[in-house]
Amino acid sequence: MTTGATEAEHTVQLTARFVIGHDGADHVVYDHGVVVYRGDTILFCGQEYRDPVDETLDLGLSIISPGFIDLDADVDTDHALIDVAFPRDPRDAFRMGARFRTVDPYTDEDLRVRQTYSLAQLLKNGITTAMPIEGELFHGWSQSYREFEIMADVALNLGCRLYVGPSFKSSPGPGMAVDARRSAQSWSDALAFVEQFDGQGHGLLRGFMNPCQINCTSEELLLRASAFAQARGMPMRLHACEGLHEWELIRSKGGESTIAYFEELGLLSPRLLIPHCLVARDRELRLLAERGVSVIHTPIAEINFGAALVSFAKYQHYGINIAMGTDAQPDDMIQNMRLAWNLDRQFHRREIYNVYPDRGPAYNLLAGQAEYPRLTGADVFRAATTNGAKALGRDDLGRLSRGAKADIIVIGLDDLAVGPYEDPIRTLIMSCVGNNVTHTIVNGKMLMRDRHLLGIDERALLCRAQEVYERFLHLYQAYDEQQRPIETFFPPEFRRV
Repeated sequence: MTTGATEAEHTVQLTARFVIGHDGADHVVYDHGVVVYRGDTILFCGQEYRDPVDETLDLGLSIISPGFIDLDADVDTDHALIDVAFPRDPRDAFRMGARFRTVDPYTDEDLRVRQTYSLAQLLKNGITTAMPIEGELFHGWSQSYREFEIMADVALNLGCRLYVGPSFKSSPGPGMAVDARRSAQSWSDALAFVEQFDGQGHGLLRGFMNPCQINCTSEELLLRASAFAQARGMPMRLHACEGLHEWELIRSKGGESTIAYFEELGLLSPRLLIPHCLVARDRELRLLAERGVSVIHTPIAEINFGAALVSFAKYQHYGINIAMGTDAQPDDMIQNMRLAWNLDRQFHRREIYNVYPDRGPAYNLLAGQAEYPRLTGADVFRAATTNGAKALGRDDLGRLSRGAKADIIVIGLDDLAVGPYEDPIRTLIMSCVGNNVTHTIVNGKMLMRDRHLLGIDERALLCRAQEVYERFLHLYQAYDEQQRPIETFFPPEFRRV
């Protein structure tokens, strides 16, 4: 190893049993591969590098991969556990009074702990580019400028690559009256945030338009956001087509469907990212593909609510660019890829949907659906890498090739829990989990090494995050109209003694 090189000049060589490179057209697998980077840029990806380097790291029986791109990354520590907890009696459901819609219960320190924990978890799971999402149940209005200001500071301190932007809306919630003053303030804050933070950290922070759901955001605000995104060349993410209830909302406005409504407004463009998109007609899928809209698939978050995309392969067949999002804690992209693949296999096999009535012949609920080419592990891996980069309009992310950003992860296969390996992509998706990620490099900076985040006391962070999470849970009692105990809404699975 030579000495005296600055960080920008420092050349690092990584070697491993498998390297997932990119040949300009698609990912390729290099057996006993090599990745070389200097500063924030990849110099080489292949099998032999003959020029001198400053440091070599032999990673043995591992996969060196481009970092994952998570375009619906949960950062509030509130999801997953409570998403699958529900009262035994529907009358015990949580109900919040409107009077609580004006105050944020979170302190700056609460937000900092939640965000540090969540962004650290992204890095632990090999997510090197993220577009955060969080719930707004107890927010005074929406995700505020101050909240994202703290997130930006946390991200820069950790070295994360984020697309960030506070949310904005027109009314406190579905069916509630428009609040012109607070609507204008949240929109103004979103614009101010972009001006202040877009491009900070030498490009690690990028802005995006983050309108709330269409049931509380006016057409005027959606059009402003879309025009701003187009003018600035940035993404706009808009959760939509999450269920049949949304169609009823659109019909109440005189529209035909959500996608038809978006087309009428002129929102459909390559800048638009739609998480979920579970409910859409075939002709609307064709329209999304024609307009270059990207769909963000979040299989774990959806299955937590008993929902699912009918067929990943179907959307892909229509030419839609499908990216991935976690949208639930833990932010484990590998488990999301596996569930996406397995759900599509269920659709393709048509077995789980068979119905055997007491009278009459057996039938299949999907019998009328067309068959589409079977989904592959490669399809799902692209969704978590290059498809996400395409949705962002980036050709320097989601791939290991000369000139791309040095966003690199390592997945260890030398683990009895993984078992025997075969094809590296299939092994990664079917046998690994996020905890098998051993190293995370963002923009050429090593942020996790041998499963330990550098510069973070993980045990102390976990303890603080648990304290903040427990305070969050008690908000359910404090904000409930009848102030019922939290066990009412989230009953224990077994009796506590």
